[in-house]
Amino acid sequence: MAIGKLRSFVIDVEDLEVGGAFWSEVTGIPRLSLPAIASGWTEHAYLGYQDEKTWKHEIILHRVPTAKRSDPGAVDVARRLDPAANRAHIDVTVEDIDAAIAQIERIGGRLKYPPTVYPVPHAYEGARPLIDWAVMQDPFGNEFCLVRGLAATEREALEVAAEQGPAADAHWRAVARAARYGD
Repeated sequence: MAIGKLRSFVIDVEDLEVGGAFWSEVTGIPRLSLPAIASGWTEHAYLGYQDEKTWKHEIILHRVPTAKRSDPGAVDVARRLDPAANRAHIDVTVEDIDAAIAQIERIGGRLKYPPTVYPVPHAYEGARPLIDWAVMQDPFGNEFCLVRGLAATEREALEVAAEQGPAADAHWRAVARAARYGD
């Protein structure tokens, strides 16, 4: 039994205008005009949907006075952990990870961890890749993942390639890409 249900995502940003434009473009969810009752609110912006009768937010942007602090030297490369990392994040489903990375970088985001398949073959006994993904950051350092489910043909090609032994992330992505596009 669930304790509750998801209401919305709240993202801390330092600038509501920049955050609104960024997250609206990433998700395709339009920015909302605040209802008259909330017009005095200056600490929040909303993305969602509205018509004459309904106003429903999906994402709340919360303006905070300080930047997220992170120590790049504290990253544990083996486990990809950063002590200042988000405790929650959004996964964004995309059709093409590389194209999405380029689009996000053009609008002010940045790549935190390069794309890879997950789980990586040979990462653990029986590891079978299911997704292609990358970790991004918005203009304020908030992390989010770009995710694309691997097609059955990609998964099968990766299983065959895995029989040859461990390899680098770029190799696994190339195998999946070749299977996806018939190269």
